[in-house]
Amino acid sequence: MKTASNKAKVWIISGIAIVVLACASGCTSPTTQPAATATPIIEQAAEQPAPMATLAPAPTSSATATGKKLAATPAPLPTQVPAQLSLKLENRREGTHGGSLTVAGFADVPHRDVHQTIQETLTSMGPGLAYSRLLRLRPGTGDDQPSLLLECDLCLSWELTSGFAYQFQLREDVRWQNITPVDGRALVADDLVFSYDRMRTPGWANAGLLSSWGEVAALGPHRLRIDLAMADADALLSLADGHSKIVAREVVEKFGDLRESPVVGTGPWIWVESEDKVGTVLRRNPDYFEAGLPYLDALAIKPIRAEGKIISSGLERMAALQGGMVDITILPPNEWRQLRDWGADVGSALSRQSGTGVYLAFNVRSQQLSDVAVRRAMWRAIDPWNYVDTVWAGQGFVSVGIPVSNSGWLLERNEMRGQYFADPGMSREALARAGAGGGIEITVRTEEFGDAYLDLERRLTEDLRQVGFDPTIRRLNPSQFSDIVLNQRDYQIALGVLPPTSTTNSFLMALLHSQGRWNISGHQNRELDRMIEDQAAEFNPDKREDLLKEIQRRVMDEAYLFSPVTGASRWVFDPQVTGFHPNTALSEYLYWSRVWLDR
Repeated sequence: MKTASNKAKVWIISGIAIVVLACASGCTSPTTQPAATATPIIEQAAEQPAPMATLAPAPTSSATATGKKLAATPAPLPTQVPAQLSLKLENRREGTHGGSLTVAGFADVPHRDVHQTIQETLTSMGPGLAYSRLLRLRPGTGDDQPSLLLECDLCLSWELTSGFAYQFQLREDVRWQNITPVDGRALVADDLVFSYDRMRTPGWANAGLLSSWGEVAALGPHRLRIDLAMADADALLSLADGHSKIVAREVVEKFGDLRESPVVGTGPWIWVESEDKVGTVLRRNPDYFEAGLPYLDALAIKPIRAEGKIISSGLERMAALQGGMVDITILPPNEWRQLRDWGADVGSALSRQSGTGVYLAFNVRSQQLSDVAVRRAMWRAIDPWNYVDTVWAGQGFVSVGIPVSNSGWLLERNEMRGQYFADPGMSREALARAGAGGGIEITVRTEEFGDAYLDLERRLTEDLRQVGFDPTIRRLNPSQFSDIVLNQRDYQIALGVLPPTSTTNSFLMALLHSQGRWNISGHQNRELDRMIEDQAAEFNPDKREDLLKEIQRRVMDEAYLFSPVTGASRWVFDPQVTGFHPNTALSEYLYWSRVWLDR
């Protein structure tokens, strides 16, 4: 260690620590979708401890900056809902019916009660595909991601009333699957009231998902009202979350819970069976309310795991695809690069998801990083777009990391790269002006998770050396990273996978508000807090977009944190697979019903 007085000591802690769902829920790649996560409610009292990386996060909910429930509307709300908030069902391109697909899964299901676990396999790649929700993410082509745009699932339309509530007109053509004890009866509004009340059972994994909502009431057989408990512009997202499934009262009453009961939903797939180490089989629901869907006759999810440490899970999945064991799989960057370089005849799709991926954060309470000029100089030394292209095989994108309604709400590449990154010469000049250009020691701590992360670590340290830093590598495992960075905040620079968030407010309130549970930068910026609080309750999408862009610019100007590789999942599949455009945000799964085989 250098001890000369002109050598400042800077710690970089790089914790490539996949929070629980990448492992316990069956995700083997950090670019796969996380389950919804708990929204940190801002409190002015004692700081809340962050969960350890070995604990499963709870479902996402959003909150105002104080977490206080509002007794009245803070501002007049429209009685007529803007077109963006009241969406009708759209016509879909017709596909070809028939055939089946086998998808590479990640884990076995622990049980079948979709309200009592956040596990992704059950929710979006297993028995949970049999269920519908009130809302869902709008399908796209993949080019428009990240996207949290909503449309109706069980409803026809919705409106935000002046009484600070949402009213939904339900479809009248929805019937439960013709399975005992429900036997194909019609869906009614009371089914949704029952399901949401059940989800909110204290202590259950998905209870926090509905924290922004008050009373849920049926106004008739096909009309539903849900009161807002607080001014939360993200509240509707919780109703579209893949965990917010509508279940049948008869099944719960007969079996006590859904853990070992028959799976009876209103969705496009009928559950056939699930078996440990074998997977889940579903078949087409012939009575599904969207005519013509799904296109496939059957869908199977087969868990693919690495056996021991001899072969990586990515290689195992690639071998399963090439050997014909599965038709669709997610591949990590290196395996995808190998397959592409071999000229394999496969199709692929990239699902981009904000709120996941790799983050680089500075602890502004550190003496060496209290000067924003030094923090900016570090950013100028690196080119994260180059990292995405060369290290991550194009599997990701650069952003502040905030989940947004659509990609148009993100800062454009030209603005981010031109103003904040990829200028080593300016970095050296800034360090010299700050009197800190004499070789700052940097310790990088990271968990060894795979070649892509090790390559990213290497590229980052090399680029920092070029402008005068002297990085050394030191690694932490996931639980150590969580404790030191999220709990103790005993670090100076953190490079790692931080707690996943799935909504705009959950990210901003947790990571960027001064009183946030995971304010790992340790900043106290009251103006930024005000901006975050204003956008949280802004229901006009155009105004909210403007606010969010200003927030992103403020975060970049202050050099608090950003995501050099925001999460994305590379799906690779048989070339006959057509119409596959996965959007995995919010544990979405409707895209499976729109896939067909072009034979």
